[in-house]
Amino acid sequence: MVHQHLGQDFRRLWSFHRDPLKTLSQIARAQGPLASFHMGPWAFVLVSGGAQVHTLLNTHGKHLIKGPGMDANNPLIGRGPLVAEGDLWKMERLAIQPAFDHGRFADYGTWITQATRDYCHQVIRTKATTSDHDMLVLTMRVVLGTLFEGDASVSALQEMAQAVQTVMTYFYQRSRSVLRWPYTWRVPGTLPYHRAADRLQPWMAEFLQGPRKSLVAERLHQALRDDPDAVLQTALTLIMAGHETTGHALFWTLLLLAANPAVQARLQQEVDDQLRGQCPQISSLDRLPYLKAVILESLRLFPPVWLLSRSNPHPLTLEGETFAPRTFFLVSPYVTHHLSSEFPNPNDFDPERWLQGDQEAYALAFLPFGKGPRSCIGRDFALLEMQLVIASFVQALTLHPISGTSWRPVPRLSLLPPPGMRLTVSPRST
Repeated sequence: MVHQHLGQDFRRLWSFHRDPLKTLSQIARAQGPLASFHMGPWAFVLVSGGAQVHTLLNTHGKHLIKGPGMDANNPLIGRGPLVAEGDLWKMERLAIQPAFDHGRFADYGTWITQATRDYCHQVIRTKATTSDHDMLVLTMRVVLGTLFEGDASVSALQEMAQAVQTVMTYFYQRSRSVLRWPYTWRVPGTLPYHRAADRLQPWMAEFLQGPRKSLVAERLHQALRDDPDAVLQTALTLIMAGHETTGHALFWTLLLLAANPAVQARLQQEVDDQLRGQCPQISSLDRLPYLKAVILESLRLFPPVWLLSRSNPHPLTLEGETFAPRTFFLVSPYVTHHLSSEFPNPNDFDPERWLQGDQEAYALAFLPFGKGPRSCIGRDFALLEMQLVIASFVQALTLHPISGTSWRPVPRLSLLPPPGMRLTVSPRST
């Protein structure tokens, strides 16, 4: 019996490495909202029900630490807020919080809209397609311009966006590997990562040390003046996480609109009727409820962060069951968002659910930005950015349906669209 269970546990580990989304979905459906299981020699608890996720991350969140995956020795982001714990994390969070105050959003909105219109004009002039990489370049420009009050050439933005993808891919591969080379070792398998890191670090340092410092740079230098590594790595975290997740989320939204012409037409009609040719602004978003519903539904189907891990330093009771210290809890927004017990017809792209459905129940199970004290600090900024970008996009362009292409998401650190996918677009006559 022991050997039988060991065999099953290692088969599950192999299945997870091949298709983690399918494996975790099967566990959730077979064992319910609180599922204890093994993968290889390691024990996990998958928390998938909306109420249970809320209790774990909100009620117990301040007592949890990040689970396995990223490590504090990471020279790019190990001392940044994505990985840091305790007082360092609190200082970093406090330092960057003012950059996400809603009072600054009006200026951000103007920059976002202009950057998107520049991109749409470029598409109309030079090509008839758009891609995931294009959205990553756009969001790189947005994050750089809003949070760091800087800009760069298109070629530099493209280079930096590609460098971020290279290091994020390496981080993901490293997190899944039993054998991990020290970060300082330059061996054949790590050379692409090192070349990308060698470009990102000095590039970011220029914006932090320049004569005209942004609010983020000033506050980081003040709060962490005795820890220059934490300053640089917090800034890199904002750049990498802030542009990468939103860029992928935007392209998923464009894919869904292209594949659902009726939804796209309704959204274009709403934008046309409410904006009457004017540029989208923050003040106009309240008049675009269907736009927000489209964004929320896209984030539900394809949440950029598809897996969260937490561990409990002390015993923790959940649903009447007490878990020993150092239990590894997994929360998958993708799995939770695709449970029929949480969202009716979960595989359908149905923005209408956010206008007429049970919003209170959905709020418990909806977690594209995480939940609790470690939830994404840029949540409202990301939603603002997505609404302004998509509104500007559908105002200027029409996305055309694609066929014969696999829509199977690619789980890395973020949930990526299939590689090489491009969308055909055409200028609108309005």
